[in-house]
Amino acid sequence: MRGGFENAYQLLTSYFAEVRLVDLDFAFDIQTTSCKDKRFTKCFWCFSPPKKTYKLLRPVVVIDGTFLKGDIVELY
Repeated sequence: MRGGFENAYQLLTSYFAEVRLVDLDFAFDIQTTSCKDKRFTKCFWCFSPPKKTYKLLRPVVVIDGTFLKGDIVELY
């Protein structure tokens, strides 16, 4: 994008609206500091294929041994 940061952040909403025309299940959220300032803080977006796949995933527990102490450390 050309121009300054302020102009680029203002274009985010219109860009995401254009993407939603192609991908109807597209999700996005733009967060700002307050209604008065409207300073950009963070942004989230997700296209429909990962969104549909996420529902099919199962919970997984991973133990890597980084913070294990005592007799359990000898197993790793």
